Amino acid sequence: MANILELLSSPGLEAVRPLVGPLDAVEVTGVRLEPRPDRLAAIPAGTVAVLLAPVPGHLLDVAVRDAAAAGAAALVLTGVTEAPHGLPAEVTATARALAERGRVAVLYAEGDLAALVVAVERAVAGSAADALARVEAAAREVTAVAGDPGRVAVAAGRALGVPVELRAAGPGEEGAAAAGPDGEIRLAAPARPGHAGTAVRSVLALAALAAAGGGHGDVPVRSRGRLLAELLVAPQDQAARLAARGRALALPVDGWHIALRVEAGGLDASNRPKALDAVMSQALTLLRTWDGPAAAPGTTTAPSAPSASSPQSADSVQWNAALVDDALVLLSTWPADPGTNGRRATLARARRVVDRLAGLRPEAGLRCGVGSPHRGPLGIRTSAREARAAVPRDVGPAVAAHDAVGLDRMLLEWYASDTAREAVSELLAPVLALGPERAEPLLRTLQGYLDHNNSPARAADALHLHRNAVGARIRKVVQLTGADLNEPDVRLALQLACRAGLSAHPTESATTTGSGTPDASTTH
Repeated sequence: MANILELLSSPGLEAVRPLVGPLDAVEVTGVRLEPRPDRLAAIPAGTVAVLLAPVPGHLLDVAVRDAAAAGAAALVLTGVTEAPHGLPAEVTATARALAERGRVAVLYAEGDLAALVVAVERAVAGSAADALARVEAAAREVTAVAGDPGRVAVAAGRALGVPVELRAAGPGEEGAAAAGPDGEIRLAAPARPGHAGTAVRSVLALAALAAAGGGHGDVPVRSRGRLLAELLVAPQDQAARLAARGRALALPVDGWHIALRVEAGGLDASNRPKALDAVMSQALTLLRTWDGPAAAPGTTTAPSAPSASSPQSADSVQWNAALVDDALVLLSTWPADPGTNGRRATLARARRVVDRLAGLRPEAGLRCGVGSPHRGPLGIRTSAREARAAVPRDVGPAVAAHDAVGLDRMLLEWYASDTAREAVSELLAPVLALGPERAEPLLRTLQGYLDHNNSPARAADALHLHRNAVGARIRKVVQLTGADLNEPDVRLALQLACRAGLSAHPTESATTTGSGTPDASTTH
């Protein structure tokens, strides 16, 4: 059986839009068309109930409550009116709270409701028809991105509704392999019983061949995620060369970009990359579901309903991702300047996706910064730097947007000058010489300590550290730099240096002084 998040990947359900409530809380057992919302309390547990008529807001509260009490998997609204904030006008704050507390998803659909019911029944039953529909969808999607193993894996996983990974299969998994231009390509996915298992094996075999083959003109291509990571960390003088390669791979480097940076502050450094890699495909699936299928170039499924909060059609936004310096960077690209409405829509997307991912990985302590819109290849880097500066560091909301007129923007502009870079590098050189993994915790602790007027206790609370750990790190910084933190001028200089250096890039000062290119692990 599947939950709603997995069900939404099924062929025929592309136009169903999640509104509120968890998508992975209840296993789906069936579907029914429900003409009367007052009968929802009697539906079987796990049912997807499709309401045949609009329900006023005050009655929707009751409907959500009754569906939750019955253990329904989802309530599907039809024929509703859009409100300015992007949700149907009928979805009240009370309905939202009842859906979250009652663990029932509220969805929106329009069009042929009979076809919707058939698609849900087919997916729940795992019938031969569902398997054939998934193979057909995979054949359409993976061949459109042939030669790009990372994107092929994502497309295959989207068609199957299970994660498909670029690695050899392990116990309890299905696998496929094909010889590519750079060696053998292996794909793995969870084994499924019956007809669903047949679909998994068929799609993996097709996807392996597509991943190993060339794209347009049989030109071998590399993962867009890997190239995006290179573009984010490489020296600026290499940006033009990387941008040209990106155009060849259909990475939309010339559009307008808004970057999201997701960090897992609740995990130690050794576990962050694995955790973020695990949530990356889920994040892309959610974002592309909300923003329409054209967010993944090469898909040909029908677009989702447009949102009133978006300044242009939802299918004009593309999403790509990369893992860079222990963080997940999600990049939304627009064909034109998204403006204020686009920034608000992207911030709303960030809040929704982080909230959903945090529910799946609560131990990760996910926090997210959102950059401003910038154009072109260098705009990708600028928005990513702003997103890094915006990541919340203290207790409070998990998602924050870069303040385009605030201190962080002024610091970034100041730090862009050669004089400022040299001053920061010289002041922090003994710390930066330790390398990125050892230097960054010291600099963040020093910044927190200075931001809280040299108070170890307040800095420890803000940084979620023990007071003794703060004291030990500050003593280490003083020992390395010889700085007198009781001197106001010294404190100000160090505070500016920490903020500017950390806001721009954790290793940027080091790379500009010849310490090499930072390591970047990527997938897509």
